[in-house]
Amino acid sequence: MLPFLKIMLRNLLLGPSTDPFPFAPAKTHENFRGCAEFDPEKCILCGICQHVCAAGAIQLRPSEDGSGMQYLLWHNSCVFCGMCAHYCPTGALTMSNNWHLVHTGAEMFSNCISSFIPFGECAQCGAKIQPRPQAIIDKLGVRSPERFLLCPQCKRQSIVRNVAQVRSTRRQENT
Repeated sequence: MLPFLKIMLRNLLLGPSTDPFPFAPAKTHENFRGCAEFDPEKCILCGICQHVCAAGAIQLRPSEDGSGMQYLLWHNSCVFCGMCAHYCPTGALTMSNNWHLVHTGAEMFSNCISSFIPFGECAQCGAKIQPRPQAIIDKLGVRSPERFLLCPQCKRQSIVRNVAQVRSTRRQENT
């Protein structure tokens, strides 16, 4: 019985060996992956995040009026693997180091990031197209940023017009 008292006295003098959470912030490693964060301003609705999410935590649902898509990220289903953020081509999804997702049972089905992302409109015909964030246009549209604002059909017509114009210019120069 005496060895037990010795251990108990030593532990009392040393103090607690655990983090004082929730009364003080818990220490986490800087590379620790917490929950995903979503920036709807950067999303182009490509659906890669939904495709690579093994847990099925990400859903893209069309709106009832057809004006865009509803983006849902369920934190209860997410396993914080980071695949969605890794494959997101625009950086709309990032992994934070926030892992404090404690909630009551009543909040279980509301612990979700929900965002509405409207479709863009074709600059020529007005058809609905994937959204084109200005940052993406600035990054990729160095030569002809106006083409990023066209639907596939108008883009094809624009390219055909440009090719025909170049060919007629070359014919005129050769004669």
